[in-house]
Amino acid sequence: MFSKKFDRWLTFGTNIGVLVGIILLIVEINQNNELVRVQIEQQRSDTYVEWLREIASGDHVAPLFVKIGPLDSGSNGLDLTQLDPVEVERYSSIAAARYYDYENMYAQYQRGFVSEEYWELRIVPAVREWAPIWASFFGAYGLSHRQDFQNEVDRILEEKN
Repeated sequence: MFSKKFDRWLTFGTNIGVLVGIILLIVEINQNNELVRVQIEQQRSDTYVEWLREIASGDHVAPLFVKIGPLDSGSNGLDLTQLDPVEVERYSSIAAARYYDYENMYAQYQRGFVSEEYWELRIVPAVREWAPIWASFFGAYGLSHRQDFQNEVDRILEEKN
């Protein structure tokens, strides 16, 4: 009789220990996910700062942006006639890099590694500005086979109107 009671208590204690272990594992996984989010947002910030430094210190990018003028999300496209062929290629490369960067960011956002706040406040306005430029260079759907990102770009542009 004592042995059966002891076995029951031992089983109960073991089950409680397993339950506590699972709870601690869930807490640790959530902490790791938050750490990944923070690291991604830090990397994003570092990339953005590096991009601005390149514009400020480079001999090619800043003059190109001055020549083109500010990004205008209200435009119907980019007037490439004011650029020479080298500048067109340079600006096309910049636009493609921005596209793939935001496409990757969207994939991270879908998986929960980029916060809703960061996406809506930082990335959506940038996508809204770059979308007409992407369309000028690559057509409406010219760069990606990822329909989910293109649907998001369409949503962002419709939201503006």
